[in-house]
Amino acid sequence: MKRENMTCAFGEESYFERIKDSKDPIKIRLKVIEYLEKCKSISETARRFRVSRQIVRKWEERYREKGIEGLKDKAKTPKNKRTVLTEEIIELILKLRKEYNYGPRKIKQLLKELYNINISEHPIYNVLKTNGL
Repeated sequence: MKRENMTCAFGEESYFERIKDSKDPIKIRLKVIEYLEKCKSISETARRFRVSRQIVRKWEERYREKGIEGLKDKAKTPKNKRTVLTEEIIELILKLRKEYNYGPRKIKQLLKELYNINISEHPIYNVLKTNGL
């Protein structure tokens, strides 16, 4: 069985070079999925479109789950909002540190038990570090 010509579907451009100038990346990703369905080989599809096999698998999975919507770019913003500490909470952290000489883990526990304030250890550590404690 003779292999078909393995030139890239985009000529000499890689997917990422092509997508940079594209107005509609979904169409290009859809072409990748259509080619995959036709040839049934993730490796061949990846070579033909000059992308990694992982990318082809990711797009295939998203396409199977959500259709064309799955091929859209996902937001790159963090899922969790950053903890904003008020001056009162910062004062409480510093007071607990000076009074008991506890670290971030124990201060977190005390804030929850005594003041019903639930924050993670990292912001507490940052407050202590900023204040030289």
